[in-house]
Amino acid sequence: MNTKPKKISNYRRKWRNSKNQVCHCCGERSLFCWTCRSCGCKICQKCMEDIKWGVCGAITWICPDCGEMNGLGNQ
Repeated sequence: MNTKPKKISNYRRKWRNSKNQVCHCCGERSLFCWTCRSCGCKICQKCMEDIKWGVCGAITWICPDCGEMNGLGNQ
């Protein structure tokens, strides 16, 4: 018998971790949350749609917690 522990790929580890994300706004678990690069605040898609009129554009969004701009070009 093979006694080596199974190695989990980084992709699977990332996918498993994504199931445990909790939205900071509503407190519900979600498969996908937008994550602020500065403070780590997580917002689910439902809450992002609710606050979209004031803090989001097509590609960028402003974190409601710390006020930093997040997007594809911001690193």
